[in-house]
Amino acid sequence: MVSRIYTPLIAPYQRSQNAGNGRGPIPADAEPKPGWAPASNEPTDTVSAGQSASGLKAVQYNQFQKIPLNDVIHDFRNTMTALGADENTQQEVSAYLNVVRYQAGKDQPEVGFIKHSLRTAANTLDQYIGKALGQPSKVVREWVDALLTQDIDYKADISAEETTVATQKPLHEETAGQNLTDASAEVLEADGLGLKISAKSELKSLIEAAKAEQQQKHYDRADEKLQAALDLLADKNKPEWAGKVWGLRGKIYDQAGHWEKAVHAYDQAAQQFEQAALPLKQSNALHAMASILEDHGDSQRAKGYYQQVAALDALHADPQTQLRSLNDLGSIALRTGDTTEAIKALQQAASLMPTQTIPPGVRSDLQTNLGAAYRKNREYPKAIASYQQSLGAAKQAKDKARYTSALQQLASVYVEANQPENAMKAMQRLKQLG
Repeated sequence: MVSRIYTPLIAPYQRSQNAGNGRGPIPADAEPKPGWAPASNEPTDTVSAGQSASGLKAVQYNQFQKIPLNDVIHDFRNTMTALGADENTQQEVSAYLNVVRYQAGKDQPEVGFIKHSLRTAANTLDQYIGKALGQPSKVVREWVDALLTQDIDYKADISAEETTVATQKPLHEETAGQNLTDASAEVLEADGLGLKISAKSELKSLIEAAKAEQQQKHYDRADEKLQAALDLLADKNKPEWAGKVWGLRGKIYDQAGHWEKAVHAYDQAAQQFEQAALPLKQSNALHAMASILEDHGDSQRAKGYYQQVAALDALHADPQTQLRSLNDLGSIALRTGDTTEAIKALQQAASLMPTQTIPPGVRSDLQTNLGAAYRKNREYPKAIASYQQSLGAAKQAKDKARYTSALQQLASVYVEANQPENAMKAMQRLKQLG
């Protein structure tokens, strides 16, 4: 890809100790960018040992030597220059490279975090290339993936100049309006190092790194990344971003089995989204809290949160989302003995179904819940009608388990309603189902 580092299965070449005009992963069909031209002193495999094409003393890499991380960072900068990347792209890539710089300076760098940041930076450059060519690009990402299979020295003292980019006039007039400026870019100080980086890019990098750790089930590491993101947001008055971070933290805690921490995190997310005036996201966070509490037997607290969800959704959500929240509220109200609230919520949910395209399995469940609420209230004719509708929906869904459950409950209602003949017929149908 770039003149300083060789890719796998290619013989190592001579490299000048002085940085040359590196070239990035320019696709064969791409138009040359203004300000870029092939380097005349580019090293080749034919250069004799110890001498570069320009006659300067060179360093040779072989399979037994590690590739310095400094050179990888240098190649990213050369690639951005060769591509004529706009300032927005350069700011974002530089933010990820700053994360790499910080990690590389630690006594024990987190290699996984460095690799993820390099891949994310590569994706950013590929997005720029793809936008310029009008078709998807993976050329930078493929270079990075190949590079990361080699032996790299991840402990490095990388200068700030290598990972930051100065504001400059855009190379392309058509991208001028998209560029950031020093006045508009939000900057922050990172870990006392005096690094000026884009806050948004840094947050994105930390969040993506946390997701990567989450996928690997490294929940403690993921939590560290999210805590770092929250630290960056301190005193920034960015409740939407804080809500996103807290929401992801809740999900990770839940997956890690720390359900009480998960409830706390989702509660923080809900508060942040309320502050940001984002009621649907607030509702989702509250629903996550309610579901966790319900799963762990705290039905009364769960019901309180389901009530908040239903109230928010009634004002802001689409009918299908309202139906879900009303069904959840009705179900938990029924289990906590609040039959009146259960019937009210489930009736409201049922009233939404005729005008919506609802999966038959969902319709079956709702009618089963409504039938159970009527049955508990001894409103047997309504209970029978609800169970019969549940059977019809389960049959439409071709769901034997739902159909069998509804039929069993219908048979019991017939017995309680003193309708022995209908009860017997229902029992015979159950026997035929096996």
